Amino acid sequence: MFIGGAQRPFKQNKIMFYQNVIEPYIRQTEQNPDQTVARIDGQVYSYAQLAQRIAPIMNELDAMSITRTGIVMKQDLTSCAALMACLFSGVVAVPLPDALPEKQLTTIRQELELSQILTVERMHYYYRMTFEDALCRIDNGLYHIDDEQLVSILCHFNNGNGITFEHIYAKSFPRQKRFSLTTVFQLLLPEFPAICSIF
Repeated sequence: MFIGGAQRPFKQNKIMFYQNVIEPYIRQTEQNPDQTVARIDGQVYSYAQLAQRIAPIMNELDAMSITRTGIVMKQDLTSCAALMACLFSGVVAVPLPDALPEKQLTTIRQELELSQILTVERMHYYYRMTFEDALCRIDNGLYHIDDEQLVSILCHFNNGNGITFEHIYAKSFPRQKRFSLTTVFQLLLPEFPAICSIF
């Protein structure tokens, strides 16, 4: 049963979807990651930001091992990311309106055999989990960096009068009352003030 209309014809040629949607999307994102992909409630989002939301949803879809899922569509980039994640994962997407009456939602779940309904709140959790995973990778709890450990070697070019080298040790970094990466990068990149200025 198909609610709200007849089934659309399905192209059997699996190459067409890759050529017409997936490959152009990947190419556009790689070549223009900072280009605006959406404007939502005055907020501008880039292709890179969309990709960062799609990836964790794809991971969760893989873990669920499902063939179809409902997606509660809100005016939120994450809803759009979920739709794309389904397309890229080969999971049938069923877009659903926000605040759908429970009776209608139950009917749809039963008719389409949907074991999962993705909400914006749930998918934001997926995104936060990838952020926490990234922090866990950085903070592995196993650090043992001695004060005398060499952490960087700076090359000073001395206006054509030869090159000198400066060793930076773990103890070289001062404790800050209020942490700022500016202090860290100014110590590591004194020859690159333009880079330091972005922090």
